[in-house]
Amino acid sequence: MVQEGRKLDDEPPQVPGITEPVLRKISERLGSEWRKLATQLGLSAAEIERIVMDDPGQTENQIFNMLVKWRRQQSTSTDQRDVLCTALMEIGKRDIVEDLIEITGLQGPYTFAYLRQQIIDNYKQTAMTIPAHPTLQSRQVGIEEFFIPLQLKKNIPGKTKSERSVTLPEGKLFLDEALYDILNSLDDLFNQEKVKEIKILLIGGAGMGKSTLLVKVANSSITLSSKPLLGRFDLVLWIKLRQMQQSSCVLDAIFDQILAQNTKLTKPIVKGLIDDHESGIALLLDGVDEIPSHVLQSKEGVYRVQDILHNRVLTKSFVLVTTRPHMKQYILRGHPKYALLETTGFNPQNRDQYIRLNLPDDADKGKALVSYLKTSQHLWELSKVPIISQMICLVWKNQKSLPERITELFAKFTEVLFIRRNEEMGDQHMMTIMMSIIDDLGRVALQGLLDSSGERLMFNETEFQNCQSSLAEGCHVGFVQREMFTSGLDVKVLVTFPHKSIQEYFAACHLVKLLEDDKNKFCDQLKQIGESNVLAMEYLLRFCCGRSGKAAGLILDHIQEMEGDEEKHQRLARLLLFESSSEELATKLVRPTEVDCKSNEDLKSLSYYLQHVTPPLEGTVFHMYVRKQELTLLRGILLSDSMESTRLIVVNYYLSEQKGEELSLLEETLGGVDEQRCAQLHIMVRIEAKSWFDVGRVSHSFFRMQEQKGELGLVMHQRSPDEVVNLLKALEGCRLSDLLLHDTNLHARVGDVSHIPSSLTILQLFACRLVDDDVKDLISILPAGHGLESLTLDGNAFSLDAVRALTHHLQGLSKLRYLHLCNIGLDPELIRQVVSENLPHLKDT
Repeated sequence: MVQEGRKLDDEPPQVPGITEPVLRKISERLGSEWRKLATQLGLSAAEIERIVMDDPGQTENQIFNMLVKWRRQQSTSTDQRDVLCTALMEIGKRDIVEDLIEITGLQGPYTFAYLRQQIIDNYKQTAMTIPAHPTLQSRQVGIEEFFIPLQLKKNIPGKTKSERSVTLPEGKLFLDEALYDILNSLDDLFNQEKVKEIKILLIGGAGMGKSTLLVKVANSSITLSSKPLLGRFDLVLWIKLRQMQQSSCVLDAIFDQILAQNTKLTKPIVKGLIDDHESGIALLLDGVDEIPSHVLQSKEGVYRVQDILHNRVLTKSFVLVTTRPHMKQYILRGHPKYALLETTGFNPQNRDQYIRLNLPDDADKGKALVSYLKTSQHLWELSKVPIISQMICLVWKNQKSLPERITELFAKFTEVLFIRRNEEMGDQHMMTIMMSIIDDLGRVALQGLLDSSGERLMFNETEFQNCQSSLAEGCHVGFVQREMFTSGLDVKVLVTFPHKSIQEYFAACHLVKLLEDDKNKFCDQLKQIGESNVLAMEYLLRFCCGRSGKAAGLILDHIQEMEGDEEKHQRLARLLLFESSSEELATKLVRPTEVDCKSNEDLKSLSYYLQHVTPPLEGTVFHMYVRKQELTLLRGILLSDSMESTRLIVVNYYLSEQKGEELSLLEETLGGVDEQRCAQLHIMVRIEAKSWFDVGRVSHSFFRMQEQKGELGLVMHQRSPDEVVNLLKALEGCRLSDLLLHDTNLHARVGDVSHIPSSLTILQLFACRLVDDDVKDLISILPAGHGLESLTLDGNAFSLDAVRALTHHLQGLSKLRYLHLCNIGLDPELIRQVVSENLPHLKDT
């Protein structure tokens, strides 16, 4: 047995820091878990039992003797501190390691392991969740479940193209734009073969998901060997630059943001560890645009942010920097050798997945929102921006719909963007400041939209010279973004809005403010919108009407005075009336003779108009394109008193991708319509490329719907030949008036379509890969005397002899009035000659 305090002559030379007092201190603290430590240090069970037998009484002496025995077995070249402290951490005794660091003040691999563990502990608290709400940080969701990959574009160094043109006040110029590759995942981002540089600059606008991406990287570093870090790094330091309000020193930020308050580490120790492991460290600098400029420019501190950005320190470390576009050139001026990446938000598939994740309690609700977004091109594009997709999901979740009027939605978008960067402001003060900024930016936005040389969506920075502070704040909150472009030898700082519709909204806010201040100035601007550009100004005018009933009245008067496409002008007027919510303005609208509703917004505006117009709309023809979620709207329209004397109502109904009995819902909708209006109805069921349908259910619904008066048609697009043939067999005997088959390979299968009914008046076989051999079968399914009125064979491939044979047979179809033979591989003039010879009564189509 070794007596306490006795020096052993045969011990190897002691490594600094593992003195007898240190071993004794460990013995006092360790307690009953010493056997675990002994095993971790490599002692055998027999050696442990021998130590117990030599001193059966006092545990502290047993522990001390075990440690001495272990130390004796170490070679002189072994860093005993590293081995011992690593073993202590493995058995969960980090508190003892902390004491050793504090006592010895020495650095070593064990101290680095302790530092890494503290960072991992922090990330287990801070990098496990992301905000579920854009302005309420306390509402969090798990990042593992809710992280959706962003689409990243990586510039190809040295390769540019000059194809994108931009019109500025001084004229038109071409911008030099980098060629780029697409990175599809975080694995690509950290793949050295794809991203060769160890410095990466990731740019993106407000709410594009940059910070969330860095949270995901920090989360991945909890297990450093896991993807996407692929075991490349020993340490990952995630620094949120917006929190650096006093010091530009990253070492300070590590202690402020990451390490525990009671850490035993000191700044000199951590600096030494970083210096020793420089090439194994990954620095994530989140939001260069968010650090105050005076802090960024500060000359004080160790590892200053500016020095890291400009590659003056930690030159061997991996650095991933995120920023909004206007700080890109500042970073590249200091160090041009960054791999330059840009986030463009979600691709459509990932956006749809994000929506479904954010509506987890009701899968149908998520699918319904995805389907709804497809009906609005503006929202479809905007929702690729993660923060806007998030806001849309929150509104949809709570209201089961989006605001009916798009102005409400955009007002909320801009308010949320502003609040995110100005949380400290009071509500009233915030709104006053925000509207002042919007008005300043809106003046330039309106000038761009109404520019006499053509619509402009990019602006020279000098155009904002009268509102520099609003431009700076607009960049700060994400209303606009600045980027530097080259065009030949010229360098331009250009300003853009995140999306054209944001520019239109800001322009509308400015236009309404003009009306409040000076009606004549408002009218002067309105006069610049005429027949040539009024349709292109749809959203500008809608936003104006949504913000001011007075503006809506003046705009509707202005449109009614215009000549041009009356149907399209009437559609626009209905949208403006709806956006204004002003019932009395319905009298300003011209009563339509033809109405075309291709979107959800068209249906809503028609419904609103019908509620406030004096019935009936006599002799009007309606064409409506409807999906499942719009059936309630359709029912209200069909039951309106104003629809009593309409001439024709064509309803194109799209089966969705969602599994279910959708046609039964259409049946229910039509079931409440009286016989007179049913007689005016022409129902076209459209089965698109991704539509779900069951042959039995669809055919059953068709036979039930044919019992109502009116006409029934079927459209199938990009479906397989078997699907088409099987459904037509099931519909044998059904009174179909229209059959439209698009982009289906019916070569050598036309004979299988022999089940088409004699009631058919319209047949389209568009791009169905038909050739001469199929003409004989086509003739056989259209016997002499058939009541067909219109035949379309566009997009197939026929010889002139085949056209002669077909048109000769069609002489026996006395009711045929239209024949379409476009893009069939022949000279149109030759086709006209053959058709006029065999079917002289047909108009030249």
